[in-house]
Amino acid sequence: MILFNLIALSASISAWVSQDRDLIARRGVALAIALWTIGSFASSWNSFSTIQLPDLVSDFGYVAFYPILFFSLMRTLHPARTQQRIQILDSFIAAVGISAILATFTLDIAISRFELSNAAGILLLFYPIADLILVACALLIVIRAGINRKNGFLLLATLAFALTDFIFLIRSAEGSYRFASLVDIGWLIALILIAESLWHPGSERGIREKTSILISVIAATGSGLIIALASVAPQLLPKQALIPAFLTLALSFLRMAIALNHAHRLNHESVMARTDELTGLANRRAFLERIAEVEVGQTLLLLDLNGFKPVNDRYGHATGDQLLQQVAHRLGRLIESDWTLARLGGDEFALLTSSSAQASESAAAVSAAFTYPFHLEGIGDVQVGASIGAVIADGDGDLLRRADMAMYQAKRAGVPLLFWSSTTQQGITVAPLNR
Repeated sequence: MILFNLIALSASISAWVSQDRDLIARRGVALAIALWTIGSFASSWNSFSTIQLPDLVSDFGYVAFYPILFFSLMRTLHPARTQQRIQILDSFIAAVGISAILATFTLDIAISRFELSNAAGILLLFYPIADLILVACALLIVIRAGINRKNGFLLLATLAFALTDFIFLIRSAEGSYRFASLVDIGWLIALILIAESLWHPGSERGIREKTSILISVIAATGSGLIIALASVAPQLLPKQALIPAFLTLALSFLRMAIALNHAHRLNHESVMARTDELTGLANRRAFLERIAEVEVGQTLLLLDLNGFKPVNDRYGHATGDQLLQQVAHRLGRLIESDWTLARLGGDEFALLTSSSAQASESAAAVSAAFTYPFHLEGIGDVQVGASIGAVIADGDGDLLRRADMAMYQAKRAGVPLLFWSSTTQQGITVAPLNR
């Protein structure tokens, strides 16, 4: 008894001091083996001592071994520097799905002789299913990361552990199991191999996304087929195999919900990256992308507010923000659905009309929007004007630069609107291509 548990404890210590690059992974493996050793010690004690420890001690050690080891192995597959929870979930779905497929062929052999209606029976059911999940996890690591000493030892360890558990369950059901028999050596071999795997470098090969998706699809599809077959011909499958199958599908739906939420969030972030937070208009980035696809005949209007700075300086930024929001709202009521209105920054706005719009009429309507005051809460009416530079797309590019020059000429001249003329290379009061 003492030697058996000392060997298991040595495996835990070996995992703890191993050279695996992921500190959390090796400490997790060491903890998992230590917990199993605690369970083994409690079970051994109760077999030889008249003073009995609670069964909860051994049960806790044995049960806790599995989830801690599983997530430690997942860190082996997904190194800490690229660790993502969603990757662990994907791997867990694949592992549980593969275990469901394995369970259809193996589970009935191990547990068909047990009564599973009580708590002890349910606990006995847990072990072979958990063993199959660990085997599936090791297979997954080999498939994704390739075969090497590290992964090879790990696969052999999980197979040895599962096989020993299955033999133990079968012999226990037959009444032929004896404590400290040769069967018990299988667990020690498995624990030693798990610890040994941490002393070897893993594969540097990247995990191919297509392979990962294919494995997950096979796992989910296989689980679905198991459930379908169980409903049509229940006598062909062990009922217990439905547990990992249902778990796989439930986790797959959870993964799908996470993916949909992630896609929605990315779409929201994409919209926000192109939206001015204050006014809700397109921002400079979005507007530059839009004018890169401009068509001949479209009109670009560049507006710079006159009188905004005194209002902002006198009444504060909150009032200035309120004024900018009202300007955006007023301009927004003028535009058609296929026009683009943006705030480029500060008190500068831009408008791109459609090619079908009349350049002079559109520009005049925008200019007229500033002829009556804005009503600011707590302040009253405030008169703010705008200097507008306009340019009609002619295929030559540099629309923003030409509109900017026309706008500053209008500001210097004290007029509300000037069109850029490519002929005279300056702003003029009438649209050069009035349509």
